[in-house]
Amino acid sequence: MRRARVRATIALAAVSAVMLAGCAAGTPAPGGSGGTTTLTVYTDQHAELIQALTAAYTKKTGVRFDIQNDATVGQIQAEGAASPADVFLSEDPGPAAQLGAAGLFVPLDESTIKQVQPGLSDPKDEWVAYAARVRVLYYNPNLIAEKDLPKTLADITQPQYKGKFAWAPSGAFVATVQYLISTIGMDQTKAFLEKVKANGVNEQSNGNVRDTVEAGKHAMGLSNHYYWWVKAAEVGGPDHMTSKIYHFPEVDPGNLVLSSGAGILKNSKKQKQAAEFLAWLTAPDGGQKILADGAIDVNEGQYPVGVGTVSSTVGSLADVKSPAYDMSIFADQAQAQQLLKSLGMSS
Repeated sequence: MRRARVRATIALAAVSAVMLAGCAAGTPAPGGSGGTTTLTVYTDQHAELIQALTAAYTKKTGVRFDIQNDATVGQIQAEGAASPADVFLSEDPGPAAQLGAAGLFVPLDESTIKQVQPGLSDPKDEWVAYAARVRVLYYNPNLIAEKDLPKTLADITQPQYKGKFAWAPSGAFVATVQYLISTIGMDQTKAFLEKVKANGVNEQSNGNVRDTVEAGKHAMGLSNHYYWWVKAAEVGGPDHMTSKIYHFPEVDPGNLVLSSGAGILKNSKKQKQAAEFLAWLTAPDGGQKILADGAIDVNEGQYPVGVGTVSSTVGSLADVKSPAYDMSIFADQAQAQQLLKSLGMSS
């Protein structure tokens, strides 16, 4: 699904490139890095969001961007000191945590970290959250009433829900498994997953989970919140959707918040300019404003993470009852990946 969206934005990217060039030729705003600077951004985030954020920064400062989509941790590690990357922008916390743990990022300014809600960034200040997605349960009210939904993620394995829910072995699902291993241990996590496999239906992707719940094939489905909002935008708004988003009522792993992380590569020769970009990216009147106020086809319905920043679409991340935890646990997700493979839940 991400690949399709990237292809669908080729025309938009071409138009935006012209716009960027025009903006870059203008006079940069006071305090900017100058119109001749080009920052190389490696990212695995959605192309639409990165395009919107970088275009806005170019318009403000004149700084240009060379963006490589679908970049990976392995690629950066293989390139080593020869890597042209100045900034890495992740979709999920895992890649940012891996690069931080490998010592490939430089520590960030405390002032930048403090612009973001506590607990969402690297505890050693090597990367900062700039957006977030949330694990949720979709449900179809034609098949199940809200009062009958599970009250916790663990409850979804109860007998009354057998055959009624969908799930997918996505990166966010793997992250949830790693979180569970780190909190309740391997044995309990394995027992939970065995019940998920027996009770639910593997629909392979989050998009399929959303679509099958919307179509009435399943009463419920575990996914990320923003897939629902993307679909709602496509069909004319939330009122045109049959399915709904459900947040578990108490602090629960089913509400897990997963940060998108931004870091500056240690080998970058433009660390000052990169730091200025990250300061803007996390500022309430900078990148966070685009996440809060932009259209769904721009921000994908992802949550802003700035202190006091509220999305006009999805609301405030502060209202999500996610457990507080250390995002650096995602630096190594091998345990989760191996467990899922051993259970036949992923390839």
